[in-house]
Amino acid sequence: MENIHLSVVLVGRNDNYGGDFRSRLKRCISNTFERLNELDYNSEIVFVNYNPLENEQPIDRFIEWPASNSKVSVRVIIVPSSAHKQLVEDGSRKDIPVIEYVAKNAGVRRAKGEFILCMNPDIILPSGLTRGLCKLEKSFYYRADRVDYSGDLFNEHQLLRVFLKGHDFAINSLDEIPRLKFKNFLLNKWRLLTPKIDWVLNVISVPVYYNNAENRFHCNVSGDFMLMHRDHWFALESYNENRPISLHVDALMVIQAAAMGLRERVLEQPIFHQEHERRFNAKQENPEYLSAFEFFASEARKMLSSKVVQKYNGQHWGLSKFELPEMKL
Repeated sequence: MENIHLSVVLVGRNDNYGGDFRSRLKRCISNTFERLNELDYNSEIVFVNYNPLENEQPIDRFIEWPASNSKVSVRVIIVPSSAHKQLVEDGSRKDIPVIEYVAKNAGVRRAKGEFILCMNPDIILPSGLTRGLCKLEKSFYYRADRVDYSGDLFNEHQLLRVFLKGHDFAINSLDEIPRLKFKNFLLNKWRLLTPKIDWVLNVISVPVYYNNAENRFHCNVSGDFMLMHRDHWFALESYNENRPISLHVDALMVIQAAAMGLRERVLEQPIFHQEHERRFNAKQENPEYLSAFEFFASEARKMLSSKVVQKYNGQHWGLSKFELPEMKL
């Protein structure tokens, strides 16, 4: 297949992450394949099978995969456990089963599309969202709001919360989102205003929000949907893969793209995400988590004030030195 316009990069392995990864992955792959087939151009799904378990079903039999066709190809890139061991042996990274952004970078590096969308492997794309993918422009990076739900999205389900730029809100219905977007708009405006009038707010003990990059740009849950032209992924050397844990690495990529001069476009429709157990909860009080946020906030301030993009990986990002096996399904 030639002239691939869009690559969708997903990461996972043949385990039970979050308690029901198999079923969530199956829904995501089937849904993504269906949406890509609605487009008028060629596309591909690039699944990075990171550090696979040897005593479980191999990933090509872990779920029922759709077969590549004339419009959508399905590729699986394998990062073997031997490569993972090399990455964690010096102790600079936490030895967890999947080092998310190293794996995503491996997929971005090997993607063939003109535009590349990095997504998490349990996202459901609504049918109307396809319209937003039809006319992609190189001068933008693209983000999406996220709605969390429990149950079966297509039958009995409960909506839990929506993640907008800067804040998340509990919801019971999608009809609430326009009102919450207006509330969110006002909250972001206030947080961006407070540093300018801090001399007043300090006197009356009202909080001043100096770290407000996430109120200017849509950093919320950006690991679930980040889309831009391949030239920009490569110019930025993709996600920072040298952090000890993965928290806020996706948010930092948004700031890098903005500091590069790309404009932000948030798609009209939200994406959907099924609630599950997580390895990290960024809202917990944990020194490691706080350090990850402080790194993001500090780097964001630096880039937005200087308008100089920070890069973190070097020329060999995305496991470029490794020959990674690949399957086409």
